Parts: sequence; structure tokens; C-alpha cells
Amino acid sequence: MTEGPIFSGFGLLTLFIHYRLVSEVLSECGVPYTHLFAMSPFRRRKRVRGSAQRNKGIEWIRNHPLPNTEKGIVFFADDDNTYDPRIFKEMLTTQLGSTWPVGLVGGSRWEGCITDPKDRSKIIDFWCIFRPWRQFPLDMAAFAVNARLFTLFPTARFDYHRALEQEGLILSQLGFHSAYELEPKADGCSKIFVWHTQTRTPAFFPYFGFQPPPPSFV
Repeated sequence: MTEGPIFSGFGLLTLFIHYRLVSEVLSECGVPYTHLFAMSPFRRRKRVRGSAQRNKGIEWIRNHPLPNTEKGIVFFADDDNTYDPRIFKEMLTTQLGSTWPVGLVGGSRWEGCITDPKDRSKIIDFWCIFRPWRQFPLDMAAFAVNARLFTLFPTARFDYHRALEQEGLILSQLGFHSAYELEPKADGCSKIFVWHTQTRTPAFFPYFGFQPPPPSFV
């Protein structure tokens, strides 16, 4: 994983999970880290990936609680994403849970929260082509939560059963009832600071009708 140098200016403890052959990169990145390992179950739904590794990180967080005078933020980063360093500054202001738009995801050029132009602190809608009826129409890269929630809700964890619903699964177990309860970040969800950038041309679903204009920095 090569995101280490990006994180170095934010005072973050980074949990690197399920990556092989990364010891040299971690030793040179200049970021405090804990390198964890978890095996994926042999029999699992093909469209659910990374649950065992994320749960390993959650377990570590529960076993190493922060002092009451400190606040930690949990964000599930991935190796097929590209980050503007500003997203890490944004998520550090999270009180309970926060969200922001993501570029090149879900068959669309962008998806995520839409805020009231007159009040950027209020989410009024979500733009999403893929399963827009979901209670949490979010990508895994689109939210962060306060680390203390994993102590307050000690059974919250990912699974290998609910394909394409893992974001809503973990957020609902952490006490959120809908994505509208999350705090909008990235200048009131008006900017994109994270993108899915796989090593292939992104596939966009055909869509006919009105599509909200994308936030800046797409």
C-alpha cells in the first residue's frame, strides 16, 4: 500500500490490513502504523470482499481504546481509491459520522450527498444510480465514523452474507438510521476528494433523465 506519505501530515495511526509485501513501504512512510492480517473465509459470497480484514481492524480498535481526552476517526480506505489529502483533514472534524461525494463509482461519474445550497450543513438528497433505494446509498469510501462508536456498539461488524450492503450494515449497527443523519463534509458535499481509480476504464451505466451537476474536482 502506497498511501502512507499522503497521511504523514495528519497525525494518523493507520491500520494496514490484508496487504502483502508491504513491510518495506510501511517502514519508510513515516506514519505510525499497526499491520494486521486476517484470512478471508474459503466459502463466501463472491461480491463481498474484505469483511474479515475490516473486522480485524475493528477488533483492534476495541482492544485499544483512546483516552477520554482524545478523539479517533475510523475510515475504511482501499487500494483502488485515490485521495486528495484534504479529505483526511475533513474527516478529522467528524463528531459521530460524516459523509462526502465520491468520484467514478457505482456506474456514475460521481455519487453521494447533496446539500441545501442555502445551508450546506443540511443533506437534502443523495445522487446514486446503483440501488438508490438503499437506506445508506453510499460507497465505502464515502463515510467516516467516530472510533468510540465501536465501543458503544460492541457487536457492530461486517459480514459475508449481505452483498452490496456492507456500508449500510455497519452504519446501522453503529446507531445511524439513515444516511441523512451523517454530517456533510467536503465543503458541504460540493467537492470531490476521493475517487475510485482502478487500472481500467470506468464503466458508466446508461442513465436518461436529469442528473445533478457533479461537484468540483471530478
